Amino acid sequence: MIAEYQSEDRSELLSSPGIYGLTLHHKHVPEMQKMTGLLHAPVFLPVVDDYYRGMATTIMLQNRLLNGNPTAEQICQKLQDYYKDEHFVSVVPFGENDPKLYANALAGTNYLKIVVCGTEEQTTVTALFDNLGKGASGAAVQNMNICLGLPETTGLE
Repeated sequence: MIAEYQSEDRSELLSSPGIYGLTLHHKHVPEMQKMTGLLHAPVFLPVVDDYYRGMATTIMLQNRLLNGNPTAEQICQKLQDYYKDEHFVSVVPFGENDPKLYANALAGTNYLKIVVCGTEEQTTVTALFDNLGKGASGAAVQNMNICLGLPETTGLE
């Protein structure tokens, strides 16, 4: 996909956001379902665009299919509790997010921001991060720091 975007004779269509995975069988859905313990697969419809760094990954949930039928606000609170001691991960308090999310907002950082929106019936969970920073390279440095007994933040801020 990168080669397609970098091609000199690329299609004009690549100058606007592109939605893919329309079959709803994206390769990461089974992993998402397994790691979260969801009984039903989340709706995951990736969107790509022409910017070098940054990513916004959004999953959509039907709350009635979740254990306990939680509201979006309750899901947000659970995520805030879970990540409360993580230096590089933050969860925006429910209802305090900006009206728009930009995929490259955390470009050049090792931070990940989770934004939960929705109602009693439906929830969206969006993770904003730098796919080149918080992605594989940032994770490798962070894990190396932990293994070597260094502060987790060494070389990452």
